[in-house]
Amino acid sequence: MPHPNHVSPDHFLNLEEADVVTKEQVASAWELAYGALRQKLVAAGERATLFVVFGLQGAGKSTWVARNAPLMGSNSIFLDGPLPSRRHRSRALGIASEVGCRAVAVWVNTPLELAKSRNATRRGLARIREEAILHVFEHLEPPSLEEGFAEIVEVLPHNVPPSPCLEGTPPSGLRPLSAVPHVER
Repeated sequence: MPHPNHVSPDHFLNLEEADVVTKEQVASAWELAYGALRQKLVAAGERATLFVVFGLQGAGKSTWVARNAPLMGSNSIFLDGPLPSRRHRSRALGIASEVGCRAVAVWVNTPLELAKSRNATRRGLARIREEAILHVFEHLEPPSLEEGFAEIVEVLPHNVPPSPCLEGTPPSGLRPLSAVPHVER
């Protein structure tokens, strides 16, 4: 059972039991997810913090939310999806801006091979086609403060160095994995 403030299009699809999920069903699931996100953010108002949790399918996004959401309070709202590029993240950031709340990027930056191996253990349609994972990988853009995030958190699996684009002096607003509560993976 997902946390009440965890929003994901997957929550609107029956991935473990369905035989087929159409593009139309996926598009509808995203619309329902954005509707639920708007509702939760409006209810919390300016006190809310939107955590946009993104990365490859199989990266560990839902696991991160499940472990961290209970620790972060009722005004923390989590949108969980691949959202590989600025274009994909802009709708959620627009909703947060309309409400007047903070938005935090949580980039679950898992190596492609690890995400693919995790995906291979999934059941039913929860197992994503490899072409879809590769498509997200090819379009993945690291988050930036210029997008409208107040803060950026990069979550890495154990023993994986930070991405080259984030090496050196962290940009303003970037927190390492260790600064986020309870993120063991």
